[in-house]
Amino acid sequence: METIYLNNRQIQAVLSVPECLGVIEIVFKNLHLSQMPPKIYLDVPDGDFRAMPAIFDKTAGIKWCGVQLDTKKQKRKINIFAKVLINDVDSGELLAIMDGEAITAIRTAAVTGVATDYIAKKDAKVAAFIGCGNQTKYQVEAILAVRNIEKLHLFDLDPERCEYIGSQFDIEYEVFKDVESCVRDADVITTLTPSRTPFLKHAWLKDIVHINAIGADAKGKRELAPCVLDNVDAVIFDNWEQCSHSGEIQYRPEKMDPYSKCHKRQEWTDLGDVVRSEKDLTGYNQTVFDATGLAVEDVATARYIYQKSIT
Repeated sequence: METIYLNNRQIQAVLSVPECLGVIEIVFKNLHLSQMPPKIYLDVPDGDFRAMPAIFDKTAGIKWCGVQLDTKKQKRKINIFAKVLINDVDSGELLAIMDGEAITAIRTAAVTGVATDYIAKKDAKVAAFIGCGNQTKYQVEAILAVRNIEKLHLFDLDPERCEYIGSQFDIEYEVFKDVESCVRDADVITTLTPSRTPFLKHAWLKDIVHINAIGADAKGKRELAPCVLDNVDAVIFDNWEQCSHSGEIQYRPEKMDPYSKCHKRQEWTDLGDVVRSEKDLTGYNQTVFDATGLAVEDVATARYIYQKSIT
């Protein structure tokens, strides 16, 4: 069988965010059965290159990704360039080479959706999004797929981006001039920025709130002020090794074991355990999901796209 080649447009035609939620849920239910070395980072000015290999369900693959922050223009923009290659484990055959930008956007949003579905309160009505770049439309789709959200709160350094995102959905939305106002009444908060300076403070949060911390996916990135991780009831991470190097957890003063507690009242666990065991988190009112993005998500999503494309 010949290797197939799929571009971003073809991938978007094959896979939606709500459909990808099922793929990602299966990944986290079986995460303990996968092979996934840590990401390899090659740092360059204003960005990095990443090699992300994994094996999942008889599929081996790798995503090669370049992430660059465009600082030449007044409106800072993240540029992502990526390819995903997958092989059949049994035969070694190269099955597909795919553009990785659409896969990354869709599967990242699907992870947020799965985490929100398993962690956030069922009656969440207001969803806030900090950062309204290329990823945010998909993230909104994911949250709307798992919760009956009635209103979107949007903030970005460029208000026009917020207006664009809000106009894509048949739901009430409001654009805010600052982060504090945006999150004050939010039940679910998703941060999607390249920030290296923490901006989300615990004092701004509702007593019952879930936070998806998505932006910090490399060493030096940071969105949550220390007081957030210090005071929430539970911290859930996609992968301990990656998060302790590249996620919000990298800033914990103590390098603790993932299943120990920095405070006796806090719960620290990984999303795979939560999804696999359907662990009851209803007793935790303030929660954080720390996501760095896993190669196994790319491999599983690419294999799913491949199977749909050849049938």
